[in-house]
Amino acid sequence: MGLDSRRMDARTPSPQETWDAFFSDFYLRVHTNVEPKDEARSQAMAAAALSGCPDGGELLDVACGFGRHAVPLAQAGFRVTGVDRSGALLDEARTRTGDAPWPKLVQADYRELPFADASFDAALNLYTSLGYLGDEQDTKVLAEVARVLRPGGRLVIETMHRDLLVRQFQEHGWELLGAGRLLLEQRAFDPVGGVTQTTQTLIDGTGERESRTFEARIYTATELVSMLRSAGFAKATCHGDLHGAPFSTGTRLVVVARR
Repeated sequence: MGLDSRRMDARTPSPQETWDAFFSDFYLRVHTNVEPKDEARSQAMAAAALSGCPDGGELLDVACGFGRHAVPLAQAGFRVTGVDRSGALLDEARTRTGDAPWPKLVQADYRELPFADASFDAALNLYTSLGYLGDEQDTKVLAEVARVLRPGGRLVIETMHRDLLVRQFQEHGWELLGAGRLLLEQRAFDPVGGVTQTTQTLIDGTGERESRTFEARIYTATELVSMLRSAGFAKATCHGDLHGAPFSTGTRLVVVARR
């Protein structure tokens, strides 16, 4: 289960080059057309409700990926701005947006958001979109989100957390993706440092294989709440899902943080 002992206390995930290669066409082949669109819409609407964003309000989705949540939120009337570093994912989001005026899609690193202070009523960070940069840089991300939120605005984070991963961890897994594609995963996990190592291998219908290996930081609820306070949020409340269920070691982690 453990990673290389040299990494045990490092708490450092993969370098940016690894993530740029992962959040590419490879990611799209793994994740698009797998999750039902009505499920993504339900998640998005529940997250927006938790955020307290008013109807038609300015809502930031960061990182927005291929528009999984930004597109249905825009269709529901929110003025959504989606931010992602990946051009490939944003191209897919633009395809899904079509000629609609919203969401606005912006390519940027979420450590340096290209928006003025107090630009948004609320913000969302969904589908485990933290943990790629390490403690210090992930805190910088949260501070940037705090900066662009209006006073009293809320950030909703939905993510895996260390205690749930301890309960659920498996070294191997596989998933059928449809169209004859198969995703294999090999995993290692250091529960002390909170670092996972995953190798994903995508096998297409012809038997051709493509693999990506990456390491990510999985935070405890305590660590994430502390990071939010350091980033300038006044209050953070933990839930077990996007509908406000109680948080426990057996649930996902949803944090609602108020600016």
